[in-house]
Parts: sequence; structure tokens; C-alpha cells
Amino acid sequence: MDVEEYIEKIVKEGSIQEMEHLSDMLEDLLEMIQEYDPACYKEYEMQLYKMAYGMKLNKQMAEEIVSKMTPYGKKWSIEETRRMQEEYGVDNIDNVDFYVVINSAFNDFRDLFGDNIESYIKYTVDFIRDEDAKQDKVFLYYTTIVKN
Repeated sequence: MDVEEYIEKIVKEGSIQEMEHLSDMLEDLLEMIQEYDPACYKEYEMQLYKMAYGMKLNKQMAEEIVSKMTPYGKKWSIEETRRMQEEYGVDNIDNVDFYVVINSAFNDFRDLFGDNIESYIKYTVDFIRDEDAKQDKVFLYYTTIVKN
């Protein structure tokens, strides 16, 4: 037998305790990889994220992305952007996607839009609802195109 067989057998037939132990082992191994090969670690981390959440930003990842935006960083909190969505009747758009894109718009287009909230909202809606884009556009854009 080899390691792949062991893991497969544990996943298919293992007890909860064995699964927890396997999880602990994986976590320890990933910590070692992070120390010695950060790029490899990031790749595995993203694969695990996609397995857990699909190609959808969760709140934690969104906040991390927004915190790294330049030149201004976070302009609005997720609570503020939810209120904007309600106030401007922007429905059928995920709150987390809206939060990331509108903060990105502020960082990229502040000189163009100034303090015009409606311009940021219109841009955000248009960016997210782009008919020519792939379904997972927001996730793909902020995890593969934007520098991190």
C-alpha cells in the first residue's frame, strides 16, 4: 500500500476520530510547507478553499482582499455596503461580492467618480452583472488577476 491508498481508505471508512487525526496531520504538514515553500502553500490553500467554498468569496477572504487594496484600502464596511444595496435597490447581487467590488472601484476610480456614490454603485453592478464574463467573475478576478 501507499499513502494515497491509506488516505482514501480513511476518508471512505474511517471513524470521526481518524478523520480528525488526518485533518490534524494535514494541518501540520501544510504549516511545514508554508515555512519552506510559501508559493506551494498558497496553491494548496486555494485548492482547499475551493473544495470548501467553491469559487465564491467568503467574508473572511473578502476582508483580506479589501485590506490589501491600494491606494486607499477599505472605504466601506460590509455592513455599509449592505445598506447601500438596500437603499439603492440592488438585489440579486451577493453582499460579499458587492462589498469587494465597490471598495475596489473606490480605489481605482476615486479620481473619476469623486464622492458620487451612485457612480460607484452603478460601476459595481455593471462589473458584477457583466453578461460577457464567466459566472465566477468576481472570485476569479480577485484571486487570479489582482496582485496579492
